[in-house]
Amino acid sequence: MKGLASIVTLASRIERLARAPAWLSAACLFVLMLLTFADVIMRSLFSAPLGSSAEVTQIFMGIIVFAALPLAAVREEHIVVDLFDGFFAGRMADVQRMIIDLLCLGMLAVACHRIWELGTRSRGYGEVTEYLRLPQYLLIQFFSLAIAFTCLIYLARIVSALARVFSGPEKRQSDIQPKKDNPL
Repeated sequence: MKGLASIVTLASRIERLARAPAWLSAACLFVLMLLTFADVIMRSLFSAPLGSSAEVTQIFMGIIVFAALPLAAVREEHIVVDLFDGFFAGRMADVQRMIIDLLCLGMLAVACHRIWELGTRSRGYGEVTEYLRLPQYLLIQFFSLAIAFTCLIYLARIVSALARVFSGPEKRQSDIQPKKDNPL
């Protein structure tokens, strides 16, 4: 029982850590909203669109997606297809979830590695963005770090699923997951 309590604590700490990049995502979305509003006003009233707004939009869209990824993984808020969920119950449902988490972890780890390599290559070439002249590798490696954090979340979920599988039958997913009704 003590091991299960420490897994609950770990899950709540991971969720709190995952909120930081989600706040970054929310801030970028807010700035993007202001930028779009200002661009439309400048374009409509003064026939002078904001320069490089398209580039900022592209950069912020990437940040929004990758910074929100860890929190979406912690809260299990991804789009899912639950065709086979009715066939599994109890420990078998935990085993199914663990297998899916292992697959997600593997795919994300490969993506993380490849994206980090792209960032390293971009740094070596000295690539910068077209208008703002920002180093591209910083953004690319941020994406990789966000995926790496998501990989750690999936690893923690696998460990917690293993604890459930090898614990008593009354210990279920709801016993070790943080509450999902928490706002950011």
